[in-house]
Amino acid sequence: MKKWILWIGAAVVLASCHSSGQRPALYESGVSQELAIARKQIIRDLKYDLFFSIPQEKAQPVTGEVTLSFRLDKPEEIILDFREPADKISAVAVNGKPSGYVFRNEHIIVPAGEVVAGENTVTVRFTAGDQSLNRNEEFLYTLLVPDRARTVFPCFEQPDLKAQFALSLEVPASWKAVSNTYQTGEEQGRVDRKTIRFARTEPLSTYLFAFAAGEFERQEYTKGDRTIAAYYRETDPEKVAQLDIIFNQVMASLEWQEEFTGVPYPFAKYDIVILPGFQYGGMEHTGATFYNDTQLFLGKHPTPDEILRRAQLIAHETSHMWFGDDVTMKWFDDVWTKEVFANYFAACISEPMFPEVNHELNWLRTYTAASLSEDRTLGTNAIKQDLGNLSDAGLIYGQIIYNKAPVMMKKLVELMGWENFREGIRDYVRTYAYGNADWEDLVRILNRHADVDLEAFSRVWVHEKGMPHIYFYAKGNQLEIKQRDPYGRGLLWRQRFNVQVLGERDTLVEVDMRDTLLRLDFPFRISRAVPNVDGRGYGLFVPDAGSQLWILEHWAEMPDETARQSLLMQLYENYLAGNLSDTDWLTFLFKGIGTEKNPLIASTLVSYFPLPLQALEEVPRAVAEQKLFGLAASHPLASCRIQLLRMLMANQASGQVAGYFYDIWKNASENLLNESDYTTLAYELSLRFPEKSAEILATQRGRITNPDRLRQFDFISRAVSPDTLACDSLFRSLLQAENRRIEPWAATALRYLNHPLRDSYAVKYIRPALEELQEVQRTGDIFFPKNWVAALLGGHRCEAAYREVEAFLQARPDYPPLLKNKILQAAYPLYRLHAGK
Repeated sequence: MKKWILWIGAAVVLASCHSSGQRPALYESGVSQELAIARKQIIRDLKYDLFFSIPQEKAQPVTGEVTLSFRLDKPEEIILDFREPADKISAVAVNGKPSGYVFRNEHIIVPAGEVVAGENTVTVRFTAGDQSLNRNEEFLYTLLVPDRARTVFPCFEQPDLKAQFALSLEVPASWKAVSNTYQTGEEQGRVDRKTIRFARTEPLSTYLFAFAAGEFERQEYTKGDRTIAAYYRETDPEKVAQLDIIFNQVMASLEWQEEFTGVPYPFAKYDIVILPGFQYGGMEHTGATFYNDTQLFLGKHPTPDEILRRAQLIAHETSHMWFGDDVTMKWFDDVWTKEVFANYFAACISEPMFPEVNHELNWLRTYTAASLSEDRTLGTNAIKQDLGNLSDAGLIYGQIIYNKAPVMMKKLVELMGWENFREGIRDYVRTYAYGNADWEDLVRILNRHADVDLEAFSRVWVHEKGMPHIYFYAKGNQLEIKQRDPYGRGLLWRQRFNVQVLGERDTLVEVDMRDTLLRLDFPFRISRAVPNVDGRGYGLFVPDAGSQLWILEHWAEMPDETARQSLLMQLYENYLAGNLSDTDWLTFLFKGIGTEKNPLIASTLVSYFPLPLQALEEVPRAVAEQKLFGLAASHPLASCRIQLLRMLMANQASGQVAGYFYDIWKNASENLLNESDYTTLAYELSLRFPEKSAEILATQRGRITNPDRLRQFDFISRAVSPDTLACDSLFRSLLQAENRRIEPWAATALRYLNHPLRDSYAVKYIRPALEELQEVQRTGDIFFPKNWVAALLGGHRCEAAYREVEAFLQARPDYPPLLKNKILQAAYPLYRLHAGK
């Protein structure tokens, strides 16, 4: 660390006002798009030199120093972003001289008179905020997406001001550290301290800068001339042994993208960091991709779903190296352009890894199903959304950008053809290497390689919300197909899909929805139309009554697995839309699960049981649960047996079935469930047997040996206490940001506080938790607002809960639209049951 000149009392702190002639949006809190555009026009050749001193004790502050180097064509006012209080800034120097900066609305404002045309430096000494340092007792890690770098160090927080970062970390002597590039040196300081230096990065956006430091194990893997390392804290040897699989899948993903794009891996190194309590499945920091430990280290008896999900997660994060890291969106309204490629290519990359899997089927249950889960709600949104300020960027994320966008992309590839698409993508990656592009830039390039109007396609699929409702009527010798826009805008979603037509002759017809009304004539009489048997179509497909009855009766006999999956999802959407009764749906599910031999379809069937089970009265529900418990012991598919047990343990209402689960938990056979399952079961049993709660929780705690998992258990288990006063106290504590720092734990605790068994009691939690939502957004990471409301509302079915949500929204007509959408998405089951009644 270089020596400091003493800078004294140079700062002026202003709360709001702006001087005459200035644009207010430049100085508003957060990072306005206007500010980002203005800075992009003047800042060039940006570099960061960063130093952090990380103490052993979590309670002590992390201090740091940053020097920003950049070029200007002429002297301009410089606005840096720092979302911490003014007293966290120790000193600011500009070109080596103390600055008379102003601190206003999360910005350090440097006067134009202090900078020059040409090369400039701004150096800030500061105390880092803890929010995005994710500090634990023995380790910490940064997570700066989308706008959290400014909580850690002063910076230009916008994706299109890419910079090269050089990092030095002073850490406890026993700690390891990993960042975006290789270590260039390590110096011993005091007996218990050392400084680790890292090489300068390639050009990166601030949200991709990252480091982790702490007590980690490290393991390397080499293939050819490429070596990657894994940093982890797992202590179970059987789980650590899975690193061979993980390394191989990382290598395969890198090789696939290098071949597809024609661009060698564009960064200095590729390491992975596997973290307990990590907020997401993964995060694509260049050179140091972070993963949640439960997503990579699978428990005993992993299901095919879990195995596929891990491979797709690895392929997703690896694809980001080209799509998101090398070529980055200009502004976060186009964040979906990196996620669409990551998920679309994850499916492509994982396909050769699992040749035995029906990947068209898996696409449906992975991407299409997840997209429908949000698109059917009142809180749905367009793929591309407006974003005026980066502080709201986290609310852009959701199932639409992660899963509807790949559905759209698959249709776009179908229109273009695979080879034309690949040439267009290669052109795109070469054109914007280490730079920034938006969706319109991509469409312009792809249009050069296509003979269809992609801009017209994009206007509906990308820029408009919702999905088509498509109705089918088979009568006489004609099939009539009507497409309706549920929002009354008259939109036409151009797409193709197959329809199986049944009658005097059976025939398969490809439908191209070029209009909102199609009439197809046949030279014979037809009686049934089975829509979307190939799964290519997207939306709510509503067959006529006779055709739907035929599907219900003959579904299990269909030999085509993709057709079975597509029609199963179609029936589910019709059930949710009120076109199938609870009784008919449950009867169908029991018939289907009894005969299904494909593990992925069986997994889908199992996931559909909870809603119709909840609709049953006490006695028939107990009978249904007994039947499902029997299937959990006898089903020929091992993965289905495990999934039935997991579904039942979370949804059991029968005392007899709860007793069966208590015996399973007490015996704790490793041949039946894994440690994570038994922990979840202990939580569920604690709720169902309050008189045994203390014994159950103490016993389960004694079974856990990993220290990170033990801390997790101690945090969450408080939420399943039978003591309502203790639960109320825990809930109030979660309303304080410092008590929800480990967000997956906080969300799980909130979910148990609002468990279905507490439906009526926990209604009182809804209003204060919704009132906290804006603060949850401000202090939490990108998925936490949605996870917060999902945990809060997911267990509620009573009308009183619905009324609480409605009253909250009606009292706030100007509530932020992006945040309102998250509430409406999570409240879908309540609105489905009670809206309009």
